[in-house]
This record gives sequence, structure tokens and C-alpha cells, in this order.
Amino acid sequence: MEIKKIAFGDEGQAATAALLARLPALQSRAAAVDPGLGPRLDRLKRGLETLQALDRQHGGTGPIGLEGVGELVSAIVTDLAHAEAAAGRAADAALMTDVADFLIGVALWAVRHEVPLDPAEPVVNALARRANAARSKQELAAVYGLMQGVIAHLAPRLAADLERSNPERPWRILHANLAITAIRTEDAALMDHAFDALDAALPDERASFYGEALALALSPGVAPAVRERIEARHLKWTAAR
Repeated sequence: MEIKKIAFGDEGQAATAALLARLPALQSRAAAVDPGLGPRLDRLKRGLETLQALDRQHGGTGPIGLEGVGELVSAIVTDLAHAEAAAGRAADAALMTDVADFLIGVALWAVRHEVPLDPAEPVVNALARRANAARSKQELAAVYGLMQGVIAHLAPRLAADLERSNPERPWRILHANLAITAIRTEDAALMDHAFDALDAALPDERASFYGEALALALSPGVAPAVRERIEARHLKWTAAR
């Protein structure tokens, strides 16, 4: 007979605890890459411990309206972004992947608790890294779901998309990556939803996006059904000009 352990806390609390359990290894590897990260890594530990304490006090999900929580999340994301940059300078791909996992974990904490997530750029990059690493349609669908959640969370702040001169703005990258991830799943429903979201969020870039996507979709490895969906959107927005 298999003996099952009793889990304490909810899924949100378990997710935060899992991040803290992985933190010592991350701290050790990041400090080896850049010893100057020491103070940031120490602050990162204190920040994650505070997130865990908030989970214990308020539960793993649900809004937290306490003053300063948004600033706490911002500090954690910023410290992780510095660790990611150091890993990039050292060309340590494994460390970059691990830092991306932490960034996504902290972003999901913010989503679960309806806490502002700023800066968004490190999280957007982390989601892109997760999508690039996905090797199955199931993994891609999981990343798609994460992107959807982050987009919905950031919409109140970013949906106006006033920085249209910047092609690297988070709102644009998120929607383009959501659509690309959907295409890679070859799932019709996911593609339709991602394309609808992109069409609404980036009206000035619809035709160019589908034009580029269609050029790539002409390769022999792309399923005809996927190509047809992209082609239909391309025709719709080029004919509308």
C-alpha cells in the first residue's frame, strides 16, 4: 500500500515554498557567476520569505491590499533580473533558465494575489524562455496558459499601449509570443483565441505580424490547417487596408 503524505497549505502556498526550497542552489550559482550579486541575493531571500509569510497570513490566493506589497514584488523581480543579466554575461544557460523559473513563480504569486507586477519586461522574457524550451504540445499549452494569465493581469496597466514607437514594449511582445506559442501547439482553439487577442491589442501591427507568420508557415513542416488559419488572418487584414 502506498503511503501518501498530507500536504499543509494550499497550492499557492506550496508554490511559494517550492521557490524557497530551490533558492539556496540559485543563490550559490548566481554568486559564483557574479560575487557582486551577494546583497541582491540576500534581499531576494528576505523578499521570498515575506511572500511566504503573506501566504500564511492571507492564504495562497486572493487579493492582498496591504501597503508596500507591490513594491516588494517589484524589488524581487528587479533582483532576479540582475541575476538573469549576470547569467547572460556568463553564458550560463542553465542559470538563466532557473532564474526564469523564479521570475515566473513570483509573477504567478502577484497574479494570485492581485498585486501589481512591475517591471513586466523580466517576466515577459522569462515566459519567452519557457516557451522556447518547450518540446511538446502539452508544454507549449502550459506556457500559453501562463502567458494568458500574465496578459490578463497586466491589461489594466498596459492595454492602452501608448509606447507604440517601441517594438520591444511588453504588451507587444506578450501578444506576439502568445500567438507564436499558439501556432506551435497547432491547436485551433488556442490559435483563434491568441489571434483575436493580438488583433484587438495590436491593431497597427496585425497585417505585418500575419505576413511574417505566413512566410514562415510556408515551410513544409507546418501543418496545412495552421497555414490556412494564418493565411485567413493575413488576407483579412491586408484586404482591409
